[in-house]
Amino acid sequence: MNLKILVVEDDFSINDILTFALKSEGYAIASAFSAKEARTKFEEFNPDLVLLDVNLPDESGFELCRSISAEYKIPVIMLTARNDIIDKILGLELGADDYITKPFNIKEVLARVKVALRRVDRYREQTEDNVYIKLSDSVKVDLEKRIVLRGSEEVKLKPKEYDLLVFFVKNRDRVFSREELLDKVWDYDYEGDLRTVDIHVRRLRAKLDSSGGQSIIDTVFGVGYVMRRRDEK
Repeated sequence: MNLKILVVEDDFSINDILTFALKSEGYAIASAFSAKEARTKFEEFNPDLVLLDVNLPDESGFELCRSISAEYKIPVIMLTARNDIIDKILGLELGADDYITKPFNIKEVLARVKVALRRVDRYREQTEDNVYIKLSDSVKVDLEKRIVLRGSEEVKLKPKEYDLLVFFVKNRDRVFSREELLDKVWDYDYEGDLRTVDIHVRRLRAKLDSSGGQSIIDTVFGVGYVMRRRDEK
């Protein structure tokens, strides 16, 4: 079954270019030209990835990104004519997985889509590991089922968040710089700011840390981050 991509872009020519190029790569495509239309198409189409323009006629793409990320695990790649680092950080803070500035090279868009969808495939695959790994008193990871539990409830992590968490899990007690994490967890030469790592670590902490308790990921000031090994049950 073809992977499905929802293109949310109000510029008809750009939407057509993206739709044609993505269909040529074998993806199933649905197009939307407003946030309202995108919400309807999302429910009907159930996409595996969303390409989302920031400037929509009826609602900010940032707000739509926030809504999608709050309910679903799929990657969101934001498209914008802006080149302001603050906008990029805001998009990542709200749950975007990637950020492409217009004008863009269509080959770059296709490459980034392919990378993001590879992460979705890895997220869905089964692994050979068959163990619960305890990260805190309430949080544990089931590597066989590829789920994260907080108490008895499953925590919704997006593919890149899960990749980052599993990387820390498999390399506990080892300190990594932000540059190393970008190199090892992100699948391409990411052009963004190193704060991308900070944002994803902050997302994991917000979803997994207990109020007032020790974080599952420690900051090593001046160096980077580390996940300490704790007792497993």
